[in-house]
Amino acid sequence: MKTTVLALLTLSLIGSHSLGSQTKPNVLFIMTDQQSFHMMSCAGNKWLSTPNMDKLASRGYRFDKSYCVNPVCMPSRFSLLTGHYASEVGVKENTQAFNSSKVQQIVSQGALGIIFRRAGYETLYSGKTHLYGTKDVSEYGFKINNTDPYDGPAIYAERILAEIGKANSAKPFLLFLSFLNPHDICYKAGKDRRFPDGLPAANARETTRLLALQRTWSAAEYRRQIPPRATNLAPINDEQPAMVSMDIGSRAWDDAQWDLYNWMYHRLTESVDAQVGRVLRALKSSGLEENTIIVFTSDHGDMNGAHGLTLKNVMFEECQRIPFLFAGKGIKSNVVDKSTLVCNGLDFLPTICDLAGIERPKGISGISLRPYLTGNGRKTDRQYIITEDYNAYQINDGRHKYTIYELPGYPETLTDLVNNPGETANFASDPSYGKIKSNLKRDLLANLAGRGLTPLPQDRTIEKVRGGEDRKLKKKGKSKAKAESDE
Repeated sequence: MKTTVLALLTLSLIGSHSLGSQTKPNVLFIMTDQQSFHMMSCAGNKWLSTPNMDKLASRGYRFDKSYCVNPVCMPSRFSLLTGHYASEVGVKENTQAFNSSKVQQIVSQGALGIIFRRAGYETLYSGKTHLYGTKDVSEYGFKINNTDPYDGPAIYAERILAEIGKANSAKPFLLFLSFLNPHDICYKAGKDRRFPDGLPAANARETTRLLALQRTWSAAEYRRQIPPRATNLAPINDEQPAMVSMDIGSRAWDDAQWDLYNWMYHRLTESVDAQVGRVLRALKSSGLEENTIIVFTSDHGDMNGAHGLTLKNVMFEECQRIPFLFAGKGIKSNVVDKSTLVCNGLDFLPTICDLAGIERPKGISGISLRPYLTGNGRKTDRQYIITEDYNAYQINDGRHKYTIYELPGYPETLTDLVNNPGETANFASDPSYGKIKSNLKRDLLANLAGRGLTPLPQDRTIEKVRGGEDRKLKKKGKSKAKAESDE
């Protein structure tokens, strides 16, 4: 009888283990490029239609106060895949001048794909990479499939999800899909002199299609589709040119240029929404949806006319805040969290590890959002997040944002998102904000000192960064336009 009981118990344990491995959640990560937080119709933007993103949001948990670590591609993507700041590898910009040994150390110890592969996951990647120290993301633990960042991730997802569904494998997967749009707003759309027609065909494909479509409409039809201009057009007071951009020529644009830029940004977002829809339909058709956690975000946003600026790489809401939502297995549905301060590049890795039952790597500063997403566990009492840019560091408590710039004299800005949500007023020298500024500055500088970082005004001026990059490109025989297209 004891033998029989022992045998039954053993079978029970084996069955339980088998069931556990079969029900380990799959992870589908979908990322767009240069999509601001408000560029979804479910976020209240009535000037575009994003039914697929909206449907995903209704099924899941959307963080409204979500920021990227750094509002430009390479450093933001590095953080998403490692949980580390780009400043830890000696750079904060799209550049090849990073500390290679430090990148290798961080990536080998705890990159997303490596962590999940060690935990028994099939780790798959498709689309744009643009990461430090890699061309094919294998160093980050992934197998890359279809590098076309436009249709490629959707085409690959349709094929691989169907194959996995038919195979009925117990091995879970992590599928990372990296779409390029609406990043094509960087090219052609605003008649910007920096982006001539000599771009690779792939980078011009979607904007060319949309411009051809626009020409078929009457002036009135086109006018009806143009969103209103941003209301915060003025520069922040005490602005220095080096704070905001290498090129502020957009402030001289006429109405026609701004209308085209604004219209194109919305249309490109709709284009990538259609690709997201293909992925979500493929997941549903595969029969894998029930056991899959879906994450949707973007690497950074776009200024789209705020402060008279385009593109990214500045410390304002429009290019810092991004969509960030979770849906699927175990996640609360139809939740819009307007109060929790999160950072996708810091918080994604510990959160997805927690949801998958995988130990988070050591040495990362983000928090797990699982208690918010599932209702289980203790929520972290976060006081602020710290982000960075090629020439600045910023501390954000959810209302106030204090920024110190690596420029001569260490210029500062302090914005108040309640009293001045457009961030046109700089309260850094306002006596009534003295205590707020003092506390934020103290905590920011303490954090930087603890990480061995000290702002150096002579190291990160635009002239030095861009000049160095231009020299490198010249040696490689690349033009500026080609370098931008590589992004």
